[in-house]
Amino acid sequence: MIQLVRENDDSAALQSLMKKYRPIVDNFYKIYWIEGYDRNDWYQEAYIVCHQTCKIYDGDHGSKFANFFKMRFNNHIVSIIRAQRAIKRRANSETQSFESIMEKNENMFEFLTRPAPKMLDIVTHVETIISELSDLELIAFRVILGETTVEDACLRQQCDIGKLLRASSRCKNKIRRQLTQK
Repeated sequence: MIQLVRENDDSAALQSLMKKYRPIVDNFYKIYWIEGYDRNDWYQEAYIVCHQTCKIYDGDHGSKFANFFKMRFNNHIVSIIRAQRAIKRRANSETQSFESIMEKNENMFEFLTRPAPKMLDIVTHVETIISELSDLELIAFRVILGETTVEDACLRQQCDIGKLLRASSRCKNKIRRQLTQK
């Protein structure tokens, strides 16, 4: 199955692997918590990591695929959590308490009419980001948001899961690139 995914991006083989390793994903779901992620988001991330793991797995070195996938998925989840925490730390460092504003004798009206911090400007960039996505990437984005299922997206776009996973990865990269440029 691993070889079919690696060489042919076989979505049926990928689904079989994910079915086999679903308990690993479910265990991590119980251990870790990622803000804004539901179980479908976890499975989406697991599909992506499993697909990537199939592409780089080399069984000649004695490691088992299950252990390699488990390690890579754990690292992936931890990276997402670290990124979320970094965003929170940055947001917290840019905040001001009401007391500090009052200590500076700042006019409250001026404070309330001041432009919002850059972090809140993300909303203004969403339309730009979405307009740069291809149709397939847009459907993948809807899967990421939980508006549609992987199966419905594949049917709608007449593609296999591998193609949808690659579109999802491109979509996430475009969004990250846009958000880090602003």
